[in-house]
Amino acid sequence: MEEEIRKKHHVREDLCTNRPKYRDGRKLRAIKVYTINQESQYLLVQGVPSINVKTELQDLFSSFGEILSCERLENYPTEEFTEVFLIKFARLQSARFAKRFRDDYNFYGGVLHVCYAPEYESVDETWTKLEDRRKSVIRRINLIERQAQREREEAELDASAAAASGDAASGSSETVVAAEEDGARFSEDTPVVIELPEEFFFPSSDDLPPAEHYQHLPPPPSVGQTVPFVYPSQLTNPIIVPHDQRLSNPLQPSSSYMASPR
Repeated sequence: MEEEIRKKHHVREDLCTNRPKYRDGRKLRAIKVYTINQESQYLLVQGVPSINVKTELQDLFSSFGEILSCERLENYPTEEFTEVFLIKFARLQSARFAKRFRDDYNFYGGVLHVCYAPEYESVDETWTKLEDRRKSVIRRINLIERQAQREREEAELDASAAAASGDAASGSSETVVAAEEDGARFSEDTPVVIELPEEFFFPSSDDLPPAEHYQHLPPPPSVGQTVPFVYPSQLTNPIIVPHDQRLSNPLQPSSSYMASPR
């Protein structure tokens, strides 16, 4: 059988040492980014020792996802005492993790070299891979748009709240200015006129108590005269007013509320 040609992307490249620090990760790598065209469900595993470890190799890679096939390539050029296997995963994401964590892996004394093998894909598998990638990009774009829309709505709410608080502050300032203008219309020399009803100054005679109710009251003191303190027990004939008959407004007395003197 004709020997297969080793592809360029199957060859292990030297580690990149001149990459800028902001693009350099914790571990030196030859390639940092793969496009969807370079990625594949098919992985080419080189450097496997020729000691019949196919089952162990399949168990090693099955921890990353379902494996559909694991075949040894008979006519693939390889180093002495080593073999090359082609592993097909059910999902592209599983192949990504397997390549990341099993490349340069020490396996039974040999160092594995894992690379993508998109040339083994069929047309339908390539179409499915590209379609999945398109849907993934659309989901990410929608997620970014929803986040941007949410941020815009929050900004609008904050702006409306700030405008409302500003209107309230301006309204209160206008009230203060109006009050100051009203106060400015009145100076210290401006007389204040309070209109009271005539009955407040001149109550009718019907509302006044009888004259005999005042005969026990002492005469009003003159200006400068000292008024002695009188205890209730010293009153000879006090006037007793029941609590329920007292007036709520003392300015308008009624003749019915006074009790008869003893």
